[in-house]
Amino acid sequence: MKTLFSLATLLVAALTGRAQGSVEAMLNYVPTVPSDSSPLYSSIFSSIYGPVGWTFQPLTGMEVTALGAFNYLVPPTGSLEVGLWNANGILLASQTITDASALVNLSRYQSIAPVLLAADQTYYLAAYIPVGTLSAVVVTPGSDPNGYATLSGAVQLGQVAYNSNAGFVFPATLDGVVGDAIIAPNFEYEVVPEPAGVDLLGTGALVGLLVRRRR
Repeated sequence: MKTLFSLATLLVAALTGRAQGSVEAMLNYVPTVPSDSSPLYSSIFSSIYGPVGWTFQPLTGMEVTALGAFNYLVPPTGSLEVGLWNANGILLASQTITDASALVNLSRYQSIAPVLLAADQTYYLAAYIPVGTLSAVVVTPGSDPNGYATLSGAVQLGQVAYNSNAGFVFPATLDGVVGDAIIAPNFEYEVVPEPAGVDLLGTGALVGLLVRRRR
C-alpha cells in the first residue's frame, strides 16, 4: 500500500508540478554608457506613443505567471500597461504596473492567471505608457548604440517589437536582428514538465500497479 501511495504521489506531482518558484525572463541588461555615465536612450523609440518591447521564443513549455516592467521606467505616479501577444496578434494577457508593484531585482511585477506558452513559438511582449512617451534603453548587440541583455536559459530573445500607433495595441512592427530589444517589459514564468517525462512516469506507475495486483 505504501508503494502504491508513493507511485500515485509521484504521478500527481508530475502532472501538476511546476518549477519551484517563478523565474524572470530578462535577468538584466547592460546599455551603452557615455562618458558622463548616463544611460544611452534612443531618440527613435522615445517618440513612439504605442507599446514597445521585444519578441521571444520559449525553449521549453512554460507558464507565464506575472507580467512586469523594468523599474527605471515605472513612474512614481501613474502606471505602465504590459501585454503578451501570440504571433497572430491575439492578446494572451495584460497587466498594469505601478510603483507599488512587487520589485524583483530590476523589474516590478503583477501576477496574472497562468498563460501556457509552447516551445519554439514566437510571442510578443510590450510595455505602454498611457500618458506621454516612453524613453527606454535599447540594446542592439550588432550595431551602435550597443549593449546586451541577459535572458534566462529557457528564453530565446528575438527582435525589437513596437507599434507607432497610439494606444495599447499589438506591437506588430519588428526591427533589428536577433538579440535586439527595447528594455521595457519583462515577465516571470515557471517551466512546465515535458510530456515525455510525464508519460514515462505515468507508465511506470501503471506497471507498478499491475505488478502489485498480480502479487
